[in-house]
Amino acid sequence: MRMKRVDVFPVSVFCAHLGFPGNGEGDALSKSQLVDHVVAMRERSDPPSMEIAAWTGDVRGFEFIHNDPAFAPLFAAIEDAVTAYLVALGLDAEQLSLYFTRSWAVVAKAGERVNRHAHLQSHLSIAYYLQKPAVGGRIVLLSSSPQNEFAPGLFESRLNSLFKGPRDGANSNNVIVDVEEGDMIIFPARTEHATEPHNSPDPRITITSDIIVAIKDSTGKEFLLPEPIHWKQFGKG
Repeated sequence: MRMKRVDVFPVSVFCAHLGFPGNGEGDALSKSQLVDHVVAMRERSDPPSMEIAAWTGDVRGFEFIHNDPAFAPLFAAIEDAVTAYLVALGLDAEQLSLYFTRSWAVVAKAGERVNRHAHLQSHLSIAYYLQKPAVGGRIVLLSSSPQNEFAPGLFESRLNSLFKGPRDGANSNNVIVDVEEGDMIIFPARTEHATEPHNSPDPRITITSDIIVAIKDSTGKEFLLPEPIHWKQFGKG
């Protein structure tokens, strides 16, 4: 019997290797200086709320690093990669405006991880791996309602014994994305994600950002955000 599998409605994760954009940029910080800059943020703030939790700058006063000149070369490279992501989806990027609304560093020391969450306040999420030891915890994308899970809980790890073939995005509720130092990933912000526990004495450092997408000309495009210039803040007359 001939049979083929047609995958429909996939979540596409865009992976790009940026390297270290600060190299050769005149007064830009070196990679080691930027790593030290991020580690200093962690040391100047309150520690993580739990022993196994990675440090996340967005809740500790370091949530707008896209405005920090030290990160300017990196965010310029991120802009180019996100534009390429839009083009890869078949979109006309010229009709859209993109905004970094929040960006921060995540520092994971040995044994620390990032728990399951999603960035529901934004459209796109990005993660850039400034420092990624070989045994650093990888990112895990998760689904609370896998499309092919025809019986409740079928894809949970406790039922692994039911599966003879390989597990992948079609028959699992989680997928691990392999990344290396200098890589960047982009995915829809509503996608739930977490990280594996970090297993290196050297910290894993990622730069994360929330991105909002607006339409330059909103005429007739009801469900896309208009440019912020057209918004009106309460109490401003």
